[in-house]
This record gives sequence, structure tokens and C-alpha cells, in this order.
Amino acid sequence: MPRFRCPDCCCGPAVVLRPPKGALPVCSRCGTVMERQPLVKPIPLAVFLAVSSALLGLSIPALLGPPPPPRPPTSENLA
Repeated sequence: MPRFRCPDCCCGPAVVLRPPKGALPVCSRCGTVMERQPLVKPIPLAVFLAVSSALLGLSIPALLGPPPPPRPPTSENLA
């Protein structure tokens, strides 16, 4: 679904519109031609992928390492 946002009224949410082919949507508040907004912004998506891959890469050695040795029984546990 195409989403549009007014460049002058930047505080409002993106509006989902289906304008006719070749027509440009106009903001109802200020009359400015609206800009098309992508569904997923590329920079936040790239940051999310980089952070998640770094966290996954750091957790793999912990998952593949040997398990910790069992604790020896103490006198508190025996009583």
C-alpha cells in the first residue's frame, strides 16, 4: 500500500492513499504535494540487521562451548 507524508506538516502520521495513476496527492491541511514514504526505512533496517548479527555472532561461541562442570556436593546439601 502506498504511504504518503506531507513534507511541511512533518508531525502527522503517514497516510495510506490510493491516488489515480498519474495524480499527485495533496495535503488537506496546507495544500503541499505529499511525498511517498517507503514501508521500511533502509537505515533503521540496516542498523537492526547489524546489531542482531553482532549479538548472534557473540552468542555462538557460548552455545558451542563445553558445559560448566557440575558443582561438588557441600555439607549444606547433604543434611
